[in-house]
Amino acid sequence: MPIISIIIPVYNADKFLERCINSLLSQTLAACEFIFVNDGSTDASLSILERYQQKDSRIKVISQENKGVSEARNSGLKVAQGTYIGFVDADDYVDYNFFDTLYQTAEKHHLDITVCNYFSSQDGTAYTSKSPFKEHVVYESDTIKKDILPYFISHENINSIWNKLYRSSLLKEYAILFPKGVALGEDGWFNSLCFAKATKVYFLSYAGYHYIEVSGSATRNIVGKNYFQRIEQEHENDYSHLQNDYLAASNISQLKAHKYITKVVSLLHEYYNPVNAIAIKTRKLLVKELLTSKTTIKIFKDYYKAVFLQKSKYEQLLLFAIRYKLPFIISLVIWYSNKRNKR
Repeated sequence: MPIISIIIPVYNADKFLERCINSLLSQTLAACEFIFVNDGSTDASLSILERYQQKDSRIKVISQENKGVSEARNSGLKVAQGTYIGFVDADDYVDYNFFDTLYQTAEKHHLDITVCNYFSSQDGTAYTSKSPFKEHVVYESDTIKKDILPYFISHENINSIWNKLYRSSLLKEYAILFPKGVALGEDGWFNSLCFAKATKVYFLSYAGYHYIEVSGSATRNIVGKNYFQRIEQEHENDYSHLQNDYLAASNISQLKAHKYITKVVSLLHEYYNPVNAIAIKTRKLLVKELLTSKTTIKIFKDYYKAVFLQKSKYEQLLLFAIRYKLPFIISLVIWYSNKRNKR
């Protein structure tokens, strides 16, 4: 019986797949099973998986028609036999002691969820991503409900699943799976379900996961994937199941609005980011769609003041321009930001 089941969805990842596989096979914790879910790849991914499967019996390969990352992970969860569940993306890789470190921590503190930092690489810039919560402290149920769950609703920087280790009994007891048909925010949704039921959570200062954001990834393809529409769709997620003694329905609505505004601001920066090379005409249409959206108008009407007062002078000017639909001011403010940050 494996200690950890590691689930890796694979879709046309042959350029990076061998690096990922080799990093998993070199883990110091040998009692792992590696469940690769080939999600309808049309490149050499499947042949690479089959070749490695012949070399190591810990590798399991599931092949299915393309259904998306959520259903691929769910397919892996259905056959996982480990005491713990971990996730890795096929274009990423992990340090040799990654799962051993998370496992030892989970066992020591009897944890439902163990979280660590991770290394991130984007546009040639590397940095370490950290959570906002105090490290090396056991968070129990009340604190999770009071402090961590609201953060999942209002932010997205702890949404990732691949820097976490989950006790499989938690997922099985509450039948927790990834949502089908969700184009953005599926990891955050999954985590909100897990953390809502967890009794012990722990944040490690250790980092051993290497997240590589590749060109054309779902998070960066802002034009071809109708990214703004996906932000609107994500905002419609119903978080009523997270209500508790510390989190009322009105709180949830305000937290969702905060997240929406933050993502809209971030998306505008991407529209004007020189790296994305968006044509001027296309950018104008994208900005117009964002500013005239019924969702944007309503949120800025209802929550503008509450969010505005929490922001810096620069951010306040940008929010003002969004609320009053001033694309020229938006372009000037972001131009200044890009120049300051030497983009």
